Amino acid sequence: MARSRFILRYRGQGSTPDADVARVAGLTEAVVVESAAKMLLVESDQASLEALVDTLEGWVMAPEQAFALPDVRRRAERPPDPDHH
Repeated sequence: MARSRFILRYRGQGSTPDADVARVAGLTEAVVVESAAKMLLVESDQASLEALVDTLEGWVMAPEQAFALPDVRRRAERPPDPDHH
């Protein structure tokens, strides 16, 4: 099966339950790539991870999305005048 990256967000009270995080990390098909206060970035096949998340109270799952950042560096509108010092 194809593996993709998913964001798991804990929407319950307090911090993420250690037992839930351990269950996600223990999923054979999944790799926890990164964890933050109330989120996990997980690489897994979608069906296996969805089946697990459906059993965890307070968690939501969404595919990871990447966005290109605009280039905000300043550019010269015209080349410098060689006669101007």
